[in-house]
Amino acid sequence: MISLVSFTYTDGGDGVRIYAVRGDEKCTLTVCAEDFLELGIVKGDISDHDFLEIERAALYYKAYRTALRILSFGQCSEKRLYEKLRGRSFSHEASLFAAKKAAKGGYVDEKRQIESYVRTLVEKKLCGRRKILPYLLSRGYSADKINEVLDENYSDSDFKRTKKEFLLKTFGKCSPESREEAEEMKKALYKQGF
Repeated sequence: MISLVSFTYTDGGDGVRIYAVRGDEKCTLTVCAEDFLELGIVKGDISDHDFLEIERAALYYKAYRTALRILSFGQCSEKRLYEKLRGRSFSHEASLFAAKKAAKGGYVDEKRQIESYVRTLVEKKLCGRRKILPYLLSRGYSADKINEVLDENYSDSDFKRTKKEFLLKTFGKCSPESREEAEEMKKALYKQGF
């Protein structure tokens, strides 16, 4: 027999802590306030099926709160957030739910994050397009979004200017004086994504 004993609001009213008795053991579960209302939770005895629904809602809420905690330490893509939640032993479903809810809530703004990364990579690290794309793909951003940001913010002339800056910074000049120097510059430019 499972009995719900009492409830208290938590997390600034976003969550509801449910105190229950299951046989001889007491347990506490926290669900989001929306789920609390949606599930029609009231004090008294409940079925095992209803308790499983509350446990599932509590797991999803815990995953979401963990996602927000992860994001408080630094931004990441929705995909990367999902991976971090999976790394913390949340189920696929709970991790996917939490990452999507965080993104929908505006906590994950991938376009702004990509713009910030691209600005740093182009303007400070003097990288070319071929280096930027794999770097951001490895961080969990989609190729479509990366290319969209690159196309909106940087033209071919911007990358030519960046390439020139890189050569001046690395070699002190933009054109080689020997065949060996030309090969060296070519390798450096290739490695830098040009």
